Amino acid sequence: MGCDIHSFVERRDVDHWLRVKASFPDGIYPSNEPFGWRSYGLFGFLANVRNYSQVPPIAHARGLPKDLSAEMLTVLEDTDGNHSHSYLTLAELLAHDYDVVFWDRRITREIAPRCFDGAATANEGEGEHLTLRAFLGPQFFAHLDILKTIGAPEDVSIVFWFDN
Repeated sequence: MGCDIHSFVERRDVDHWLRVKASFPDGIYPSNEPFGWRSYGLFGFLANVRNYSQVPPIAHARGLPKDLSAEMLTVLEDTDGNHSHSYLTLAELLAHDYDVVFWDRRITREIAPRCFDGAATANEGEGEHLTLRAFLGPQFFAHLDILKTIGAPEDVSIVFWFDN
């Protein structure tokens, strides 16, 4: 069973948050929300979810903010069975050092004839050393550029969770 992300944008308006709908480029799985494609590498980076690559996460799942918009509270009513609720501000995303090199330890290994484990952990000498920028790819940064148009970085938040 696969895991998908459900992500939403909120913008602070004086003393409360409002959900914002924006147009983001489609990934493998089309979405009108940020980071809406299935990528376990991205999920590992955002909240340490399905982190087969052992990418250093920007944050572990921290739950939902206490001051969600009324619209997001309504969306949450239909999220039974979802997990790892979290949020990040655009300021946090922009301040991160994406030129850090890490060892991507996710590999595909044949465990029996014609039977492969696509989430195997690399041994020394396997896997790949690369920057977070290369690992996350250009689509991640295209989404950051769109988020920058929504408001000041400290006033834009991404709220997300995962399903399986």
